[in-house]
Amino acid sequence: MSDTVAPGTIDPGTIDAGARLRAFVLSMPAARLLGFDFLDVAPGHVVLDLPFRPELGEHQGLFQGGILGALVDFAGASANATLLGPSEALMTLDYTVKLLRPARAAGLRAIGRVIDGGGRIGVASAELFLRDADGRVDDTGPVVTGLVSTRRVDLRPRS
Repeated sequence: MSDTVAPGTIDPGTIDAGARLRAFVLSMPAARLLGFDFLDVAPGHVVLDLPFRPELGEHQGLFQGGILGALVDFAGASANATLLGPSEALMTLDYTVKLLRPARAAGLRAIGRVIDGGGRIGVASAELFLRDADGRVDDTGPVVTGLVSTRRVDLRPRS
């Protein structure tokens, strides 16, 4: 996948919407820095996976809270982005993160779901779950929950 994807450089006729979303999001320097990947993309729904690396942690080997917040933002905004047209993008307006318990694991699974995707403002939920080195998700519930609000932006040139 190219590291130089920019808005308007992907021909919508050559790849599906899920591949366009992956390419666009993963071209962002912050996304590459975090190192997550998309496991699933469907209208109104995404699943991301983030392996633990020491540079994403704090002193006790837990995922650091700011990293958790960034993953919530990417999961929720990406879920909202699944409902965009080819000439639209979005920007995060705000997000709220609730840290429910410590996040010590081989990785995190993030699930983003659209709550309200209609209109100019979209709202999505995001939940982060612990996962082990084999990819099995802890079934005791999320370690983090969040809400993400985004605003649609039209990329077409104004005349």
